[in-house]
Amino acid sequence: MLDVERLYRELREYEEAKEQIVQTSIRVTRLSKSVIYSLIRGDAASAERAMAEMEKAAQELRALIAKWPMFYNSGAQGLQEFVEAKALWSLLRDKRLPAREELGVDVMTYLMGVADIAGELGRKANEELVKGDVAAAQELKSAVERLYLDMLSLEPRDFELRKKVDYISNQANWMGEKLFYASTCRQLREIRQGVFEGAGAGGGRGGGETS
Repeated sequence: MLDVERLYRELREYEEAKEQIVQTSIRVTRLSKSVIYSLIRGDAASAERAMAEMEKAAQELRALIAKWPMFYNSGAQGLQEFVEAKALWSLLRDKRLPAREELGVDVMTYLMGVADIAGELGRKANEELVKGDVAAAQELKSAVERLYLDMLSLEPRDFELRKKVDYISNQANWMGEKLFYASTCRQLREIRQGVFEGAGAGGGRGGGETS
């Protein structure tokens, strides 16, 4: 017969561990979104606060998964979001991507998370264009293009990872279109401003001759 009392305790422990991993993963994901949102807005103080909380939660999540590896899939999304936030943080602040070993995750989680920063870099570039900083937006586009070439050189076989590579390419193309329109509009403004200033100067000379 079953040892009901012992199995009951073990089953509860099993279930509670899975739920703890799920909830911790959700917390990491929420904090990663706060980091990313603050970075895109240029709010360094908020980004640092959220980053500190996220790193603590991610450490807890990694420890739980190490103890209960059968629940890895329940926490994988949180780890991927953690990688994305850390990668964006490092790229925007230090002009580099953190190595996989620095983040303590497996290669697939690392690459999936890093790939996702392409969209955030696109949003950051859009913010720079709104402020009129075309050079900053161009630098972000170049970073996405370098990421695409690096990911492409890995020759991924996994279908989901190949989709991420296509996603990065699409983001680079979208950013290129935005930059083209922004540059064209700026040139048109400069031309119009030059015409207006020339007309104003001409009008002033004409007024002086009449008098």
